[in-house]
Amino acid sequence: MKEKEIILLQSERYIMEKLWDNSPRTIMQLYHSLEEEPGWSKSTVNTLLSRMLEKGIIYYEEGERARQYYPAIRREDAAVAETESLIRRVYKGSVSMMMSTMLKKNALSEEEREELYQILRNGE
Repeated sequence: MKEKEIILLQSERYIMEKLWDNSPRTIMQLYHSLEEEPGWSKSTVNTLLSRMLEKGIIYYEEGERARQYYPAIRREDAAVAETESLIRRVYKGSVSMMMSTMLKKNALSEEEREELYQILRNGE
């Protein structure tokens, strides 16, 4: 799957976070971890898993008792694709415009600014 195609819906992100943190997981394990927050029923989790399988962002293997679900994409790849999408949509593709906005709104701590300066100095 190409990075640019990895734009997760919020509902998909809930499931992906669970799978990235601890895989494999069965539908019942996912259901129990999602029934309080965000409050989904088992059928909702099942429906979302089916859609995510169709999109190719998760896969499963047959376990002894139940399907074992795994992420088919890496957290880092999803983050890169979603960041690029945000920059294109909101900042007209300009990283400098995004950073300028963040600095003007004091959205970055001194520590975060120092970290960014260090990244730029190192050419990372």
